[in-house]
Amino acid sequence: MSAGAALAGALPASPALAHGQGKGPADLIVHNGRVVVMDRRMRIAQAVAIRDGVVIGVGNDRDMLKLSGRRTQSIDAGGGTVLPGINDSHVHLNGLGFDLPPFNINVDTATIEELVGLVAAAAAGATSPDSWIRGGGWNENRLPRAPRRTDLDPVSGDHPVILRDFSAHMIVVNSKVLQLAGITRDTVPPPGGVIEKDEAGEPTGVLRESAQGLVQAIVPPFTPEETENAIKTGIQLLHAQGITSMTDPGIGYSQLDLYRRMSFEGTLAMRMTVLITGGRSPQEVRDTLAAFQQLRGVDPRRLRVAGCKLIIDGVPTAAQTAWLHEPYVDGRNGAPVIAGATLEEAVANIHAMIKLVHDAGLQVGTHATGDAGIDAVVSAYLAAMRGNRRFHDPRHYVIHGDLTPVGTLRTMARNGIGANMNATIKYLLGRTLDANLGPERTDYQWPYRTALDLGVKVTSASDAPVTPPSWRQGVQSAVLREGRFGGVAGEAERISVEEALVTYTRTAAWQDRAERWKGTLEVGMAGDVCVVAGDVLDGDPHTIVDMPIAATVLGGTVVYDGTSSDATVVKAMTPAAIERRNAYGAACLKAGLCCCQRH
Repeated sequence: MSAGAALAGALPASPALAHGQGKGPADLIVHNGRVVVMDRRMRIAQAVAIRDGVVIGVGNDRDMLKLSGRRTQSIDAGGGTVLPGINDSHVHLNGLGFDLPPFNINVDTATIEELVGLVAAAAAGATSPDSWIRGGGWNENRLPRAPRRTDLDPVSGDHPVILRDFSAHMIVVNSKVLQLAGITRDTVPPPGGVIEKDEAGEPTGVLRESAQGLVQAIVPPFTPEETENAIKTGIQLLHAQGITSMTDPGIGYSQLDLYRRMSFEGTLAMRMTVLITGGRSPQEVRDTLAAFQQLRGVDPRRLRVAGCKLIIDGVPTAAQTAWLHEPYVDGRNGAPVIAGATLEEAVANIHAMIKLVHDAGLQVGTHATGDAGIDAVVSAYLAAMRGNRRFHDPRHYVIHGDLTPVGTLRTMARNGIGANMNATIKYLLGRTLDANLGPERTDYQWPYRTALDLGVKVTSASDAPVTPPSWRQGVQSAVLREGRFGGVAGEAERISVEEALVTYTRTAAWQDRAERWKGTLEVGMAGDVCVVAGDVLDGDPHTIVDMPIAATVLGGTVVYDGTSSDATVVKAMTPAAIERRNAYGAACLKAGLCCCQRH
């Protein structure tokens, strides 16, 4: 690749300096790259200079390097692609961290003996003699049989052990957990659940489907210290993906307090936008808003509460929990998950909940995947916006928006309602929904092309830990629409690489109400940079996912240099680990567990 070749839209030779930034050398210069400014003209440069966390120049190598001083750091991009820091606009951060060791051990093994050895190692390395050992990934189709309590008991000591399988449809626990949960040979499983028993009629420790709830109800939450460590691990993993901004949707006030403290201490190395969990009824929303207080003393460019997240329905997978106008192939339509004895009452509650948040001057992000659910949400947004115009340009948005009707997309575009889509999940699911939705709707699911052509503000997100937080996989999937097992699902909804990158940068900044200071590498914008060792714009789209992240810069500070000293992060990025994450995420979605939250 010829870095900085003369292209249409290339920047002029001389740099422009930011107004009000003063004079003096740059703190950091990224050079010898193909700098994609990501402005509306999609201009290309060779280098970008940053001082005091802000871009002070962007142009050719010669002029940018003139801004060097004795203490200026430099990054040689090696002819690779230089982008604004990536903004993953829907990540469950603590869930991402908890998916990794030491909080969760991977037990995807070929033999029972290997699995037992991993549990034994976890017990030996535990910090307290009775702490919980949690893991997942085992597959009874790969193993000779499902693991049992009799396998786990000899190596687990006093540690309660819970191991979920790769599909999220069953768990295995040791005798300690059965005892804590009060599960005996006489326990009656809940409807749809199975308590597996041995020849003597005793529980084996394997609990299938709804019987998992008998145990999950007693699994203790992680401690604040464990949660903080998981958050830091998750942030490291995001840095290694070139991500500098994210939205954490649907958190509680205790987690917000933790983010606030970490921000004060300077340990929250991420630009965070959060949505507070709003609840499933108007009263729950009122309670949430009553407890809301604006953050004080915190840099809003590092931590900001945008509003509330609501959840209207489930997912349009084999679980068939998305709420549809036209029924699934088997004749069912799904239903809203909002409080209400009738459909009419549930819809009225949706309107009431959205109005409460809107009237409080807060943004609403609403999980809705089926067309009926999306239509109900957009209708409620419009009613709230027309009923109270004092909150101008609220930027409410639909989360996921899998099956948004064309007419609804047109309405969203006219009224500034955004759509937060998931190309990485499209890659996971591919054509697997044909049997549930039919081929036509499977092709249409996540209608990127249609939405962009109609003028909808579309952002992209991983929904990690449902999928690995790889924006490269997201861009590749949005461009190709190819599933992980082959086949194309929706050729007509393909978009260009440039358009996909905009959904992860400039438009994501719009969703955060931050387009004036981040999302591009124009002069005066945040000095957040992602350096990719490859030609993202003009290379084969099939290779994008494998292009290494060479460096990540947050506010002018290098937070990832292409290597990691953290073994946990390194192991989480291996192809085998990513495929395990993809397999588990797909299984969660098919089971209707959209965000696969950890206990």
